Amino acid sequence: MTTATSNGGAAKRLRLPLIAALALAFVSLALISGIAYIVVLAGATSTAERFFVDRAERVIEAQIADIRSRLDPVTQHLEMIAALAANGRLDITSPVDMREALWVMMTQVPAVSSAGFATFDLKFERVYRRPDGQVVRDTVPLISVPRGLERFRELQTTHGTFWGALFWSDVLNQPVLNVRTPIRRIDDAFIGGVLATVAVGDLSYLIGEASRDSGGRYFILVGKDKVLAHRRLIDPRGLGLSEDHELPTIKEVGDPVLASIWNPPIRTTRYERALGDYGRIVEAEGRRWVFVYHELRRYGPEPWLVGQYFPLEDATSDIARLTNGAIVGGATLAVAVLLALLIGLSMARSIRTITSAAEAIERLEFDQPFHRRSRLREIDDAGHSLDKARGALKWFGAYVPHRLVFRLMELGEDAVRSRRRNVTVMFSDIVEFTPQAEDLPEQQTAELLNHHFALLGACIEREHGVIDKYIGDAVMAVWGGLSRMEDHADHAVRAALAIAQVIREDNAQRRAAGHAPIRVRIGLHSGPVVVGNIGAPGRVNFTVVGDTVNIAQRFEQLGKEFMSAADEIVVLASGSTMGAVRDRPALDLGPIEPVLRQVKGHEDPVEVYRLA
Repeated sequence: MTTATSNGGAAKRLRLPLIAALALAFVSLALISGIAYIVVLAGATSTAERFFVDRAERVIEAQIADIRSRLDPVTQHLEMIAALAANGRLDITSPVDMREALWVMMTQVPAVSSAGFATFDLKFERVYRRPDGQVVRDTVPLISVPRGLERFRELQTTHGTFWGALFWSDVLNQPVLNVRTPIRRIDDAFIGGVLATVAVGDLSYLIGEASRDSGGRYFILVGKDKVLAHRRLIDPRGLGLSEDHELPTIKEVGDPVLASIWNPPIRTTRYERALGDYGRIVEAEGRRWVFVYHELRRYGPEPWLVGQYFPLEDATSDIARLTNGAIVGGATLAVAVLLALLIGLSMARSIRTITSAAEAIERLEFDQPFHRRSRLREIDDAGHSLDKARGALKWFGAYVPHRLVFRLMELGEDAVRSRRRNVTVMFSDIVEFTPQAEDLPEQQTAELLNHHFALLGACIEREHGVIDKYIGDAVMAVWGGLSRMEDHADHAVRAALAIAQVIREDNAQRRAAGHAPIRVRIGLHSGPVVVGNIGAPGRVNFTVVGDTVNIAQRFEQLGKEFMSAADEIVVLASGSTMGAVRDRPALDLGPIEPVLRQVKGHEDPVEVYRLA
């Protein structure tokens, strides 16, 4: 207890007030300027080692900065296209417009070798540059692209831009990096996705172009053995690359020096200690070579090892020249400026972190922690408070629909005032889920339900519906509850048909993986409800109540009479729902004749329409 208390007290003493930190910075600069001349005259025992490490750091930092300058614009332009499409400023229903936007991105960002766009019609609009430099624009079915549908479904359940795993491109005949981003409207409904790729050959060319001074001695490794970028990969023909052998090993690129990178290092106490984790010295081709490298994480699931190598004598000659040319005034100024810059950047970064945290909370983004430890007391306290608020609000965001929260932000308490509205209610249920779940481990049961709810939620939100609640393996959704919606029945029917299509597609993948299909019943009914805050004063729920809700659930149960053993899904709609549909031809339902069924709570039979 004494040790913990003393450690906590020491940590508290290190947190400085903002004014004290600024004063300490200026005093430190003054002291450094006063003693710099004495320090230089006295000399430093490790000057050569420091210069050696400085060069290694500069080489790697410059190379990483160049990689980011080539690849980050790809992400930025892709997100810009997604934002324009999400805001309706780019027409996603026009293949010509989308291909033109992708073509403009390729002209602005040289690293992009191909780009594509896909939506729920499962057509893939793409633009790519052939090896002869000619740009091709075309449209292909998404299912004709290897793993295209799988990657599209992955986009459908994500909410941010990400760099995917390396894959082989038959069009470019080489492996490619790829970055993908979903297109989501302001209500977070998924409406499509865009993708851009960077060919390994183009990446090697662009990095090599910026690394002329290295004599082509640059490399990027994935793991310790596979080569992602190298001068030999600018034109990868002849390396025997294919879909089963996407990247060459360090032994296959024809670079004997690189092939020796993991040989036992040369034991040089002076430089080995200075290099540390930045690299190593090995012997190859009768010379000693210095390898410098650093791990880079951002552009895919696996980290990259970015580095260069050069002869040891080149490094030591630079050290000698820099040591002999040291100037007292320059060293003093450099240290003072560097220290002032570090303090300023540290303060700015901490303050910016808090600002970004507040902006993220406003956007209801709670997934990532905001706080970064700071020695500045006020900033550290503010960061802790924001992180606690994030933790609490994250649960709030998980239990309350985002569209309701945005509505509350827009209208205040008036948004949840109880009122009567005409709505359409949907109930869905997985057939015989309980016996299926008994044979599955708890984690697999949760994963199955989460995947199922994600598929249904995407279809419901795309049609402006609100998921009212989850009841075991059932979903209750409402159209027209949050705000008046004249065509609520049209949206609900479209969502139900989309769910039917998604369930069939997902079942095809489940069968291919050896799993049993998921069978679903859906019931739709339209009518008046009371919508608003329902519950005790300390625990309320924004929901809808009324006979319309009960009938919708009974229509879902009625699906048992219509569902055969071969059916994967049955969708039943009441006569009230079909009567409320405003644009029936647009739904492409075809001729559907109702049947009469007795429903609990109603003396007379009701009309039942089977939509799927």
